[in-house]
Formats: sequence, structure tokens, C-alpha cells
Amino acid sequence: MNYEPAALDEESLSKIHEYEQYLSHEAGYPVILVAFSDSDQAPSQ
Repeated sequence: MNYEPAALDEESLSKIHEYEQYLSHEAGYPVILVAFSDSDQAPSQ
């Protein structure tokens, strides 16, 4: 499958960043979340 980066708004990106920080703190090492969308689907508006 071919994936493209998900089209996220600023609020969603901010929430993902907050969750990354939370997970990094809990895990004790950096955690990076990556959001992809299925390229076979049209982006939702």
C-alpha cells in the first residue's frame, strides 16, 4: 500500500504533539507519532 501524510489541521497537530510528549514522558525515551492517510481514499474536509 502507498500512504501519504495525513492532512491535519492545527488543532489536531497540537493534540498529537501533546500526546507525543505524554508518551515520551511515560516511556522515558522520545516517542514520535506519524499520521498517514490511505492514498486510495479522498481526504475528508
